[in-house]
Amino acid sequence: MPLVREVDSPHLGRSMAEYPTDSELQRLLERSRAGDADAWSALVAKLQGLVYSVPRRYRLDEDDAGDVFMTTFQALHRNLDRLESGRALPRWLATTAARESLRLLRLKSRTTSDVPLEEIIAEEDADAEAETVRSDDALRVRRALEGMAGRCRDLLSALYSDEDTPYADIAAHLGMPVGAIGPTRARCLDKLRKMLESEGFFG
Repeated sequence: MPLVREVDSPHLGRSMAEYPTDSELQRLLERSRAGDADAWSALVAKLQGLVYSVPRRYRLDEDDAGDVFMTTFQALHRNLDRLESGRALPRWLATTAARESLRLLRLKSRTTSDVPLEEIIAEEDADAEAETVRSDDALRVRRALEGMAGRCRDLLSALYSDEDTPYADIAAHLGMPVGAIGPTRARCLDKLRKMLESEGFFG
């Protein structure tokens, strides 16, 4: 099975509605564990945006973000036999990427030489946990969006993808007037908020 050898700024424009389901992650994890190279490549492709977004939120540059990306997936490859649940995979990756990002930041700043090791570890664990919570929240929003009706799902995915697409292009793609985007977005966001409330997202 090929490892992740290099990174060329993974594209983050995957719409929220295209995020892999738990069952899909479980299937790819099991096949990757069995040595299926195609499944491993698919797993990396589907989760690369999540992993790459972590070092970018820490404002690491392209090269360092690429190092975090590669190190994180290499760690996943080494630990495939230890991971049983596809549902837990995004959280595991987010935590691993956060810790690697923090490690690189500390190496660059060189501010930890006088700090006790146990304090560094405790702080990194706390920061990694906070990053994981943010990733979990994003994942829950993506999955709620998957359950929405087609028009709302497509509109919100287009508006909040990583690509800065002009309203005119979105309107043309969805076959709706530009002036209808704002009111439709408001209604769709209200529906999404109610869906998340019913799942205890804001509790």
